[in-house]
Amino acid sequence: MDSKKKRMIEESIKLFSEKGFHTTSIQEIANKSEVSKGAFYLHFCSKNELLVEIYKYYSNVIIEKISSIKSDTEKPFDQFTEQIAALLSLFKEHKEYLIMHVRDNVNLGDKMDELIYNIHKQAYTWISDQLIHVYGDKVRPYLVDMVIQADGLIGGYFKWIVIHDLTFDPKQLAQYITDKIDLIVQKVITDQQSVIFTYQDLKKFTNPAVHELIQQVKNQIERSGQPEDTEAIQVLEEEWNKTEPKNIIIQSMLERLELNPAVKETIQILKKTAVTIRLRLIKKT
Repeated sequence: MDSKKKRMIEESIKLFSEKGFHTTSIQEIANKSEVSKGAFYLHFCSKNELLVEIYKYYSNVIIEKISSIKSDTEKPFDQFTEQIAALLSLFKEHKEYLIMHVRDNVNLGDKMDELIYNIHKQAYTWISDQLIHVYGDKVRPYLVDMVIQADGLIGGYFKWIVIHDLTFDPKQLAQYITDKIDLIVQKVITDQQSVIFTYQDLKKFTNPAVHELIQQVKNQIERSGQPEDTEAIQVLEEEWNKTEPKNIIIQSMLERLELNPAVKETIQILKKTAVTIRLRLIKKT
C-alpha cells in the first residue's frame, strides 16, 4: 500500500475515535497526515470511501494475523486459543480502530453493506472451521448456534473493553473465552440439545429460492418413488449448505437428477438459479 495512503488511514482512525466520523473534516485528516487536501482526493474520492478502505485494511490485517497461526499443533483447542489471543492483541495495539467501530454507526449504502457482509462471512468461516477442527463432526448439527455463542463472547468483550477502557492480558482473556466456549459446546453435544438455527437460516449466506426448489424436487421425487434420486437430492442439499461447497459435487448431482423426467424441468430451473448465485458470491468475495 502507498505510504501516504496508509498514513491517512491510520491518522483518520485516530481522529474518528476521538471526534467521531461525522465531525471530522477532510482538511483535519489531511493536516494530521501532513498531506495536502488535493493529495487526499488523489487517494480517496470522499470521506465515505476512506471509511470503506479502513474496514478493508483492518479486515485484511486480521485475516493475515489469524492465518499466520497454522494448524500444526497436536492440540487444536490451543490453536483456537492462540488465534483469539492474536486477535485480542491486534485490537489492543490498534484500539482506535475498535473505538471507531463501536462509536459510529455509519450507513454508507451498498458498498459498505457488501463489505460488512464479507467480513461477517469470513468470521463465520473462521470460527466454524476452528470448532470443527476441535470437536469434529459432533459439533456440525449445532454449528451455527455455537458460532453465534463464540462470536457473542468475543464481540461482547470488545465492546466492554472500549466503553470502559479496560486493560487486559490477551492470552489470559483468550484462554478464559475458549474455556467458556468449550463448556457451552460440550454441554450442547452431551445433552443433544435442540438446534435453534441452521445454516439454511442464514439467508445472506444461502438463498431461499434454492431451498424452495430443492424442497420441490424432494416432493416430486417422493411421488415418483426412485430411491437413487432421493439419495442424490440429499447429497445435493448437504453440499449446497456447506460453507465451502464443491461445485463438482453439485453439478454431478444436478446432472444425475436431470435424467428423471419427473423433476427435469425443476432441475433445469435450479441449475440456472444455482449458477447465478454462485457467480454473484464469487464476485463479492
